[in-house]
Amino acid sequence: MSAQTKESHMRIFLLRSAMLVVLLLLNTGVLLAQAGASTAHVEGRVTDVNGALIVESNVAAIATDKGFSRKAVTNQEGQYSLLSLPPGIYDITIEKTGFTPQRLSSVQLTVGQTLHLDFVLQIAALTASLNISAEAPLMEPERTQQSNTIEERYVKNLPINRRDYLTFSLLAPGVTDATTIADSADFRVVQTRSSGLSFYGSNGRGNSITVDGAETNDLYGGVRATLSQEAVQEFQINRSNYAAELGGASGGVINIISK
Repeated sequence: MSAQTKESHMRIFLLRSAMLVVLLLLNTGVLLAQAGASTAHVEGRVTDVNGALIVESNVAAIATDKGFSRKAVTNQEGQYSLLSLPPGIYDITIEKTGFTPQRLSSVQLTVGQTLHLDFVLQIAALTASLNISAEAPLMEPERTQQSNTIEERYVKNLPINRRDYLTFSLLAPGVTDATTIADSADFRVVQTRSSGLSFYGSNGRGNSITVDGAETNDLYGGVRATLSQEAVQEFQINRSNYAAELGGASGGVINIISK
């Protein structure tokens, strides 16, 4: 084999290797984006009573019913981030040597939520720890999309026809029954039966539905069979202005979380 032939083979090998690396990076990015769409995040800042930043504080989110926990440490700005938390009820704990530990109990996290929680630590005294109760915030300033979350209690207790829990999406503003706005006399394409939801007048075949972060759309813009009603923990309805990680839909994006 000549030197020129060896050099040609080496170039082909390097080109194929580079293409393989690019494909792996692209797939990793897609998986991370899907994971972020089906989980929740908690972030915030830890200070003392005088407003001074407290670095290297140990922050943890604990879901005792799931046997799951995630930990973080505050940075030089006193900030922390607890990422990719499965939806559920958590206890948030904060510990730092020389300060009284705090525990925020029964924090409800829903799919796609970013919860901002700031903590103020007190100098350690006679009290062993400080327990505070959690209340759901009325507004989420970090959230720009128009979305609603249907929790398990609604899926269980509200009457629904044909056991099609996705029909609860019709309770959200701007969502209508796509099958009633596209008939044989309409100029629009007939809507798929497996979706049947129109977001602000969009075509019912332009929606995207995921289950635990995995897409369940068919090749024609419809929706494959989803989970049974008993297997659903909650689902989020993203109607408009949703993040780029939820892209790929001209209508709405629905994220379903299983138990």
